[in-house]
Order: sequence, then structure tokens, then C-alpha cells
Amino acid sequence: MIGDWQVAFLEVVLRLHGDFRSGLDPIRVTPLQAGLMLYLHRCTDARVSEAASHLRVRPPAMTDVVQDLVRKRWVTKRRSVHDGRAFRLRLSRRGEAITRSIQHHVRQMEAHAETLRPLRLTV
Repeated sequence: MIGDWQVAFLEVVLRLHGDFRSGLDPIRVTPLQAGLMLYLHRCTDARVSEAASHLRVRPPAMTDVVQDLVRKRWVTKRRSVHDGRAFRLRLSRRGEAITRSIQHHVRQMEAHAETLRPLRLTV
């Protein structure tokens, strides 16, 4: 049976997710795209499989996200020098600029999450 604290925790998680998602709308990026771009900002030349593993999504889903970002020219994709079967991903200059906007939004969400702290949800 689910306790009251679990319901409250789930409500907070869903609210934060919804607020995060709607805040990304003006940037025209999904939460998963934002996650990939933030990951590539930290891990230049990452492989698609590494990014998928880090973000806990299946490689086919990550491939779709990469294709969208390459089409937008926010990410570049090139074959690995060491393994011709693998692709390496990197943010473009335009992608770096978008990532700065995403980082700003993440900082706003962190501040928003702090306002929810008085709920004192403990796991």
C-alpha cells in the first residue's frame, strides 16, 4: 500500500517534471534532448551508446534524439577514428548557446525545487 509521503513525493516529482518540460518549450527542446546536450557539454566526443547509458534510455531512443539534434545543427556526429562502427557526438557552437539557455533553466528549477523543501519528504 502506498503511504501519504509516497503520494506527496510522487506529486512533487510530477510537478517538477511538468514545470521543467514547460520551461523548455520556449527553447524548443525536450527534456531528453536537454539531458543529452548537458551531457555532451560535460563529455565531449561521447559515443551514442555512452550517452544512452548515462541517461538511462535505450540506444534506439537515443539515436532518434541525436538525429533530431543533428537536423537542428545543435549536435555534430562523426565516425570514431578508433572504431569505424561507432559515432562520436559533440555540441556545435549553436548547440553550446542553446545549452547555456538550458543550464539557466536548470538553475531556475533548482531554486524552484528548494521552495518545495519545506515539505520535508523523507524516503
